[in-house]
Amino acid sequence: MYYEYGTDKKLHYRKRPDRSVREYIINPYQMAAKEGKYYLICNYDKYNNISNYRINRIAERKILDTPAKPFEKLDGAEKQRLNLSKYMGEHIYMFSSKTVRVKFRITKPMISDVIDMFGNDVRFTDETDSFVTVTANANEMSMLQFVKSFAPDVVVLEPKQLEIRLKMTWKGR
Repeated sequence: MYYEYGTDKKLHYRKRPDRSVREYIINPYQMAAKEGKYYLICNYDKYNNISNYRINRIAERKILDTPAKPFEKLDGAEKQRLNLSKYMGEHIYMFSSKTVRVKFRITKPMISDVIDMFGNDVRFTDETDSFVTVTANANEMSMLQFVKSFAPDVVVLEPKQLEIRLKMTWKGR
């Protein structure tokens, strides 16, 4: 079972649309810390993707006597074992969604922040006195949050569908 906050600022079990408590069977792979919070990188057995759950919100844990799905077989794992450093660089806010190659323009004072968040695998091009273009692999949801957090100092150039999603998000405000 998993907790989430309600408007009463208290933790409640996550529920299905019929109001019954949702139970999760997960395949755990790695614990990770991000911004003072601890996460379990895992797979919700009902699906074949990678999920991240806050450890302090997991309730009533039980160890089952069934083998876990191999990480390499999950969607998004690219048939490889979990590389924690790479994974954390691509999931800067620990959202679960697919990783895409992103190209974005930043103001130069943000270079240190970008390296801190995305790691050393980023590539810098088209440098001017004020701006630089960054290419990185990033989780789509994390990239959306990153741009929203640092706008107007960040502008997404590619992929186009991410740029379109951002524009739709801004219009909805």
